[in-house]
Amino acid sequence: MEQRDFVVVGTSTGGFEPLRLLVRSLPADFNGIVFIAMHVGAISLLPEILSREAKVPVISPENGTEYKPGHIYVAPPNRHLLIENGHIKLSAGARENRHRPSVDALFRSAARQHRSRVVGVVLSGALDDGVAGLLSIKARHGVAIVQDPEEAIAAEMPYNAAKHVPIDYALPAAEIAPLLMKLARGEAGEAWPIGGEETETELLAKETAGTPPPPEVAISCPDCSGALYEMQEGGLANFRCHVGHRFSPASLSLAHNEALERALWVAIRTMNERIALYSRMRKRESESGEENVLLRLGESMETAEQDVQLLREIIERI
Repeated sequence: MEQRDFVVVGTSTGGFEPLRLLVRSLPADFNGIVFIAMHVGAISLLPEILSREAKVPVISPENGTEYKPGHIYVAPPNRHLLIENGHIKLSAGARENRHRPSVDALFRSAARQHRSRVVGVVLSGALDDGVAGLLSIKARHGVAIVQDPEEAIAAEMPYNAAKHVPIDYALPAAEIAPLLMKLARGEAGEAWPIGGEETETELLAKETAGTPPPPEVAISCPDCSGALYEMQEGGLANFRCHVGHRFSPASLSLAHNEALERALWVAIRTMNERIALYSRMRKRESESGEENVLLRLGESMETAEQDVQLLREIIERI
């Protein structure tokens, strides 16, 4: 059986406990290499926290770090962790699904470098991060594992992965580390490949090609306002702009909701300023006794107040 000794783990903050359990359960003689991408804030103590319980070294790598068996490497905040020619590359490249580090970016880079020796693990988390990356791993005959959605605190990431990717194993978090040990020793059986024996050039072309949408349904990137074009990866739609921001449909919908809400709050602020302006104008006009002018200003204020209420109701619905 083939050794599967490059383990890439993706999760969000909702997957912290299963991640701790996985790391704690790996024995000191584990000969695989684990790379972790977790959505974190600007500051992260994740390597220090995991080091307290791990039996193997947990590293927060620097750019250019040579990775070695029996180590765990954790992506730092605000950098993609990529695997390239035996070394770790920390990249400030475009965010994917509004995240950096990105689970999908890590998964794709590992798949391209180590192909069928890669094991992708998706733990508890929100939305559908990890789906595109797992498809890249499976296209190169790697192994796909998800935490059982029934026990996940946030089931969306493992659920969507299982929905769109031919998963090899869906397990409770406590059973993932023992499986990884078997995979690293080549004792866990064959993975379920998808697709044919495509060359790396053909696979890369699939992962980077896209079709620009027609002008009447053009969609702009929420992060840079550039045009998005659609990509198909294993039947899953993804959207990418020309500078590299990537979105799954769920992440793009959420980003557009946030952009719409921001725009509506700007509209409310503008309407409130208009009401304040009309109020001042009424005060000045009341001294001149122009009844028609006062009436028009009063009607305009009333209309603006109704518009503000309507905008607030729209915000409640999105």
